[in-house]
Amino acid sequence: MSLVVFPFKEERVDVVAGNLRMAAGHERVDEVWAVAAAEDTAMADVARVASDVSGATGTAVEVFAQDRIGVFRPGKGDGMNTALARSAERGFDRTHFYDADITNFDHGWIDGAENAADQGYGVVRHRFPRAATDAMITWMVTKPGLALRFPGTLLPRLGQPLGGELLLTANAVEALATDPGVRARSDWGIDTVLTHATACLDLGLFEHNAPDGKRHALYGSLTDIRDMVLECLDAVASVQGDPPRGARFDADPPAPVPKDLKETVAYDVDETRKSIADAPGATERSVLSSLGIDPNSPMDIDGDRWNEILPALLQRFELGDEAWRSAVFRLWVERVINYTLNQVPLGYDTAIAYLEGTIRVFERAA
Repeated sequence: MSLVVFPFKEERVDVVAGNLRMAAGHERVDEVWAVAAAEDTAMADVARVASDVSGATGTAVEVFAQDRIGVFRPGKGDGMNTALARSAERGFDRTHFYDADITNFDHGWIDGAENAADQGYGVVRHRFPRAATDAMITWMVTKPGLALRFPGTLLPRLGQPLGGELLLTANAVEALATDPGVRARSDWGIDTVLTHATACLDLGLFEHNAPDGKRHALYGSLTDIRDMVLECLDAVASVQGDPPRGARFDADPPAPVPKDLKETVAYDVDETRKSIADAPGATERSVLSSLGIDPNSPMDIDGDRWNEILPALLQRFELGDEAWRSAVFRLWVERVINYTLNQVPLGYDTAIAYLEGTIRVFERAA
């Protein structure tokens, strides 16, 4: 039996409805769940749509609110952990997770994951091309953090360590549903923790390539994902235990990147600059100084400077301390803007090659 799960919060109802309909109409899907962040208007709207989808497809579509499970900020992690616990209890053979805001979700995602599972892989992740200025948490925090902490393992080689699109077989679900580290992570850090935990399970991991990319709503200012960058940094710093070296890991070959993705601008640079325009306060200045950064001078964080800063952030960042939160967000924004202004204008392929090179640098430095 295969289950498809969509955690959601405030996504467009028409997009969620289309994704529910697509999943419920797949011949290999037995049930679809939409896990709401809260019992609110959004949940009620999706529940009405789900009833119509179930009637039209004959596939059970269930909508319910997530439980409070973790110890961090209530968020996506609680939604995924709620589904993991229920899936383990119900005994599904395969459990898919997909972000509810994907606007180009089709049967190809499910087919790719199911086909890899048919070949004996216990975990299947989806990878996909991104705009050169998209995935800046992945490129500046998660991938380099994994490279520093787990060099020589499969983790630095994953295409989408923050991707919410994956398939877990029953053995993986059962292990994750009772993993204390996974269950604790109720916030945006859940994807990072799941990536690490599934690699450590050594059930065989495959990355399926979704060649058209993952189309979803992009950002205005990077302040839209302030909590996400901080929680992902904390998650990378928190995970423990090396995945086994030589673990089975395979991936689809790369495919040409769609032309429109090469031209997409994923965030508003000017609006983002405004978010860090104010001078640091006294406590933030103290944090910056402790990192060897002069808070009175332009920061302009290039690759070499980020190589020096990130290891200290992984060791010392305090998620619950607002001075640290402000300092880290400021430094990350400065790094993203530096890359955007210096590497992106050289062209898509050059920019992506540059980003891939930075991960190799971090891995060698570990």
